[in-house]
Amino acid sequence: MTLSQYFICFIVYSFLGWVYESLFYTFQFKKPVNTGFLRGCICPIYGFVCVINIVILGDVKSNLAIFIASMITVSVMEYIVSYLLEHLFGKRWWDYSDWPLNINGRISLISSLGFGAMSLIQLRFLHPAIMKVIVHIPPGTMKLITILFIAALAYDLYSTIKDMDKSDDKLWFVDEESETIRQANEKLEEKKKNIALRYTIMKDRIRNTLNR
Repeated sequence: MTLSQYFICFIVYSFLGWVYESLFYTFQFKKPVNTGFLRGCICPIYGFVCVINIVILGDVKSNLAIFIASMITVSVMEYIVSYLLEHLFGKRWWDYSDWPLNINGRISLISSLGFGAMSLIQLRFLHPAIMKVIVHIPPGTMKLITILFIAALAYDLYSTIKDMDKSDDKLWFVDEESETIRQANEKLEEKKKNIALRYTIMKDRIRNTLNR
C-alpha cells in the first residue's frame, strides 16, 4: 500500500467511527449527537487504530490473535489519547468511570472487547472491500484526494482548537451518559437491597415457624 492509500483508509475509517459513535449516542439520547474531537464528520482515533491494525495485524491468520492483539492496541491508544486530550484541553471526551473493570475512566474491559470484535470485522470484511475500491483510483486522482482531505482536516483541527472554549456544549453527552449509567446502577443496587430484604424476612418467618 502507498502512503496515499493508507491516508484514504484513515479518512474512511475515521468517518465510519464517527457514524458508529454518533448513531450510538443519537439512539441512546433520542437527539442528534455529533461525537468526536473534531467538528467535522470524523473521529481520528478510529482511523489511527484501523491503520495500525492494517500495518501490524494485516497478515495475521489467527482470528484469536487479531482479537487479543487489537484489544491491547486499542486500549493503550485509547488511554494515551484520553490522557493527552484531557491534559491539553482540560476536558474529557469520553468517560468509563461508571463502567465495570475500567482504569481511571479512560478505558474499560467491556469497551476493549467491543473494539477487539470490531477490529476483527474490519480486517476480515471491511478492509478487503474498501481496498477493492481504492486500488482502482488513478494515482493522480489519489494524490488530489489526499491533498484536499489533508487541507480539510487541517482546517477542521484549527477551527476546533480555536473554539475549544465552546466545546462544553458539544460534550454534554459525556456527562449525561455517566449520569444515565449512574442512575441505572443505583436502580440495580436498590433492587439488590430489596431482594436481600425479602430474603431476610422470609428466612425469619421460616425460622419463627420452625421454632413454634
